[in-house]
Amino acid sequence: MSRVKRKEDIFFTQFKEFSELTVSAAELFLDIVENYSEKADLIPEVKEYETKGDEEGGKIMTTLNSSFITPFDREDISALALQMDEIVDGLENVAARFKLYDIDAIRPEAVDMARLIVNATKHLDIAFEKFPDFKKDASILKHTKAANDVEDEGDIVYRDALARLFREHGDTIEVVKWKSLLDKIEDTLDACKDVANDIRNVIVKNG
Repeated sequence: MSRVKRKEDIFFTQFKEFSELTVSAAELFLDIVENYSEKADLIPEVKEYETKGDEEGGKIMTTLNSSFITPFDREDISALALQMDEIVDGLENVAARFKLYDIDAIRPEAVDMARLIVNATKHLDIAFEKFPDFKKDASILKHTKAANDVEDEGDIVYRDALARLFREHGDTIEVVKWKSLLDKIEDTLDACKDVANDIRNVIVKNG
């Protein structure tokens, strides 16, 4: 349970709200890629999440700029908020390119990576739920490690996806399109790992 005793606890509330938004955005993205022929028209909703992500990050920065006391270093709060925004931005970036590149079917590896993003954001969400007690609750590190492990699994899927793409696809333009898309999805998984590492760094610095 989040503590509500100190004024600086607003940061933990705002981070948790931002985290919940990233999970929802990731789940929407997964729904789209799993059911692309029926759900491609939901792509504009990913942009709505990206806009909401900007708003959530802005709330944290506004609170930071108006607060004299913070629960941990100001630069770490700023870095964490900015890195969380990279997750939602990454999802929107990929979704927008589906239309830009005139994609008519999703490669199975992209679906696998989207599932991993959902998994990673859920582990981060649990970590943020426990974040108010980061000085006492060691289980937070378990979930940041799990998010890191998911990203490592994503690296394998990504490399195998590229190998298959280069080996099997004879259309150079399609190779270029999907290389770009897979790169962007991998970047989003990297952003999840970066958030996990930022949380871990806060715990280490303030432990």
